[in-house]
Amino acid sequence: MAKSNTARRQRELERRRKKNRQRSNAARRPASAQPQAVIPAHSAAGRPPEPPREPSKPKRPVWALCSKPWVWYALCGLAPLVSLFSCQLMTLQDVGAVFAWLGGHPGAALFTYLLLLAAQVLLAALTQRLFCSAMIVQVSAVCLAMASHFKEVANGVPLLASDLAMAGRAGELLGFVQPRTAMGPGFWLAFALLAVPMILIFLLAHRPRHLRRRWPIRLAAALACALVLVGSGTLAPARAFLLGPGGEIQAERNQRLGFLAGLFSGILDHAVQEPDAYNEERMNAILVQARLGAPADADAHNAQGVRPNVILVMSESFCDPTVVLPGVEFQDDPIPNFHALAQAWPSGEFLSNTYAGGTGNVEMEVFTGIPSAYLGEDESLTSLKDASAYERIPSIIKAFSSEGYATEFIHSFSDRLYNRRSNFPAIGFETLVFEGDFPSDAPRSGPYLSDLALTQQLIAEFEGRDKSRPLLLYGLSMENHQPYYAGKFSQPSGLRWSAPGLDETALASVDALLQGLHDADAALGALLDYFEGCPEPVMVVFWGDHLPSLALDDDNTVYSLLGYSSSADTGTWQPEELKRMLTTPFLVWNNYGAELEIPGVVSTLRLGTSILDWAGVDKPLYFRWVDRALADMQLYRQRLFVDGDGVPYVQPPAGAASDTADDYRTLVYDLLYGEGYVARSMTASP
Repeated sequence: MAKSNTARRQRELERRRKKNRQRSNAARRPASAQPQAVIPAHSAAGRPPEPPREPSKPKRPVWALCSKPWVWYALCGLAPLVSLFSCQLMTLQDVGAVFAWLGGHPGAALFTYLLLLAAQVLLAALTQRLFCSAMIVQVSAVCLAMASHFKEVANGVPLLASDLAMAGRAGELLGFVQPRTAMGPGFWLAFALLAVPMILIFLLAHRPRHLRRRWPIRLAAALACALVLVGSGTLAPARAFLLGPGGEIQAERNQRLGFLAGLFSGILDHAVQEPDAYNEERMNAILVQARLGAPADADAHNAQGVRPNVILVMSESFCDPTVVLPGVEFQDDPIPNFHALAQAWPSGEFLSNTYAGGTGNVEMEVFTGIPSAYLGEDESLTSLKDASAYERIPSIIKAFSSEGYATEFIHSFSDRLYNRRSNFPAIGFETLVFEGDFPSDAPRSGPYLSDLALTQQLIAEFEGRDKSRPLLLYGLSMENHQPYYAGKFSQPSGLRWSAPGLDETALASVDALLQGLHDADAALGALLDYFEGCPEPVMVVFWGDHLPSLALDDDNTVYSLLGYSSSADTGTWQPEELKRMLTTPFLVWNNYGAELEIPGVVSTLRLGTSILDWAGVDKPLYFRWVDRALADMQLYRQRLFVDGDGVPYVQPPAGAASDTADDYRTLVYDLLYGEGYVARSMTASP
């Protein structure tokens, strides 16, 4: 009996241990893995069984709208609309003007909206991320509008298709913007408006579930948007709408189409159209004209028969402030050396091809004699798409090289602008010297190396030259570059002057300019003092590249406040005023008694070929043809044509001027874009 009771107790203990082990194992397993067993009515401990737990559901976000597909679609459509409005606000700087433009140009507004929407949806379909897509498309569009606004305030010209070639230098170019420049009332509002849909998209526009795994829908949307983008630039009706009337400048495009579509139109219009008369027969006729021109008789311009060393100095924003600042009274002469030299040596007016900026295009037009007006909309002389063109285009640098000259370029700034490091060797320069090649202790003035540092480097390079060869030395200064503001230099100019009509900001801008001009004038005096005592023949040609940028805000410049220009809006300038705003002084000096024939006015097209004359260098046929063309055409750029007599027009007038302009265009086309029927003959050394 005792044995049976003991056995029964052991079996009961074993059964309880087994149940305990089962409970312990069940507790360790996840809820989803537990078997759906029937729980006994009472556990061994006497507790009632717990009901089985249902699987937990994911919590919904606090903002319930994020799961609604219509929210995603609504925000997707809202972002480009706000972006369009913000771009126009950045451009026009007035809310009322934006609404007026939208009401007056509904077709352009709708076209721009569809482009922005298509680009955004295309990226969203590929990435499945609406926020990233909206940021890339819409914020980039407004940043382009901001860059255009800054450029227009500084230089009076909106962003051009050709400017996009310098997009990689945006940070450096922003350094030329005047500190504390007035952004304009629409600047911050434009970004604030754009921030609203961006924040909403970030918070609410999660991907709709029906789009997450349905790749055919995304693929179809991407293809449709790609077709819209491609068709907007290729379909005949779209191109006709975008391109508009012939000869339209960028500012006019922006007014007709808005900033974004206007810039798109400029990009589409980049292709250089083949001239109507372009054929081998016509090109041979132009070649005959060049050969019938005045003979390349160097001695006709160089009676002494010497080959002088030639020093070219293009001085940044050099001008005569007593001329361009008519409301300023000077007790001290800001440029005494230049004024004294201009009385004793040939001097006159230089017609630049740009106002307040674009130095690289000035020098290239001087060197090549190629009008920038004949290039594609998305090209400039510093950024030709066909890099091999620089090897074959004519240049006065190549003409000097063919005469045995050593050729050298010195710039007191970096090599990061205008592609000089690659372009200048191709047009004939053997040696390039940039800021990094100057002595470490070279003097600085304000944010840049001083003009005195440039003069010292010019003299050092001249002294260290190969004396068996004459030297062509081109120097480009930087000290007087924009911006002009209080505190640009360590101390005020110290010059005595007054301008009762200007406020504190404008006065500070003028004083900074005067100090830069005064230093440039002193550097010129030091350079000529050195060469005056040089036993070897030296000719110095000095000129300003363009007028300085004296912009104050959207509505005013120092020029407009003083009455030198009628308005800060360059688009309103008539040809006579535009010509005046492109004019700077030039001077030709020599130490060997040469009596040179110097015209009172030289342009970018005339100066280069004239330098060959003054130095007695034989010209290629191309520059002899340019000499013939100058009788009818001195300058040609957007909205300005200056004929041989110096009379300005918007476009070439009918007659000889128009015929010469057409022939010039045809010749440039053959050199840069065409078959090259006469390119080799026109550019070969004499």
